Amino acid sequence: MEFMNMTSLRPLKGFFLVASIVGFVLINLPFLYYAFIETAVYDAAMANPLALVFMVEAFLLLALFAFLIAKLGWKRPGWGLFIVLSILGSMAFSVPFMLYLHIRKEGVE
Repeated sequence: MEFMNMTSLRPLKGFFLVASIVGFVLINLPFLYYAFIETAVYDAAMANPLALVFMVEAFLLLALFAFLIAKLGWKRPGWGLFIVLSILGSMAFSVPFMLYLHIRKEGVE
């Protein structure tokens, strides 16, 4: 039994690309701004236990999605690239971007 038919996602190809760009811009760019420009705010967030709970949750979801990618047999791009994209960007970027890459790779036009 196939878990997901990539052909059924064909109409959403553009949406996944736009969602990944929006996720990168709305999540990653503000993070980089606060990490490198407003370092006091960044340091306060890193010291906040509630913020750390959300970060742990994000890493657990990252592991879960990487596991699902491996179980689905997505080889290229695979779970390793997903982890890299998630750490460099965010889950709001990497999840739709991986779906976009797989729809494009499968030749679903």
